[in-house]
Parts: sequence; C-alpha cells; structure tokens
Amino acid sequence: GAFDAWLAHRSIATLDLRLARQSENAAAVAALLESRPDVTGVRWPGLPSDPAFAVASAQMRRIPGVVSFDLGDASRVARFLTAAELVFAATSFGGVHTTADRRAQWGDDTSPGFVRLSCGIEDTADLLADLSAALDQA
Repeated sequence: GAFDAWLAHRSIATLDLRLARQSENAAAVAALLESRPDVTGVRWPGLPSDPAFAVASAQMRRIPGVVSFDLGDASRVARFLTAAELVFAATSFGGVHTTADRRAQWGDDTSPGFVRLSCGIEDTADLLADLSAALDQA
C-alpha cells in the first residue's frame, strides 16, 4: 500500500546506520556470550570459532545482527527474558529493539534452551550490561 511504501522510503535513509549498529552489537553480544561458561552453542558467523566464519568472511561485507545460543532449558530462557530490560520476546526480527525468539515454543526440533537474539541499535554498553545482568539472574 501507499502508506507502507512511504514508511519504507522514509526509513531507507538510515538503513545503513541501523545495520552497522546491529552488526556492532551482535559482535559484542556474541563475544560476551562465548565468554560465559553458563552459555553454550553460541553461533554468529562473525566469530572466528563459528563454523561459518570462513564463508561469511569471504561473502559478507557486514555480518547480520542475529546471534543464537543455548541456555540449557526453557525455564532458564524464561527467567532470562523476564530479567532482561532491553530484550523483548518476539518472533519477528529486524526492528530497532533487541528481540529474542524461543524456537522450542513453536514445536521446532530445537533444544528447549535455544534462543535466537536479534540485536537492535541500543547503546552497546547498555545492551551488554543488561544481558549480563539477565544471565546472572537466570
């Protein structure tokens, strides 16, 4: 529709800035998660330890803002999402706010503790502090 087209046109001017911040946040979040012994299965193609790193490095100018990880079980994921102040539970990604999706809630063949996190454009230090605090509480 016309309004949708106008909204898309209006937001194109800042798209590169938003994607750059999302990618920066994803790099910082992935490094934080990988450093924590209570988080497993961290996947982000920008991490040298990720199996897709070589291909992503060769093919991508900027690594996208989605990081996945495992918190072990559904109750820990629920506690993490409740404790986080900057992360919202959602199944639709791509906004300016950091969102998380618990795939197992949809009956997908994933671990009950599996989380996909789409990084937003929040201040990086604020996002890392919030995630650390939420993980500590979970």
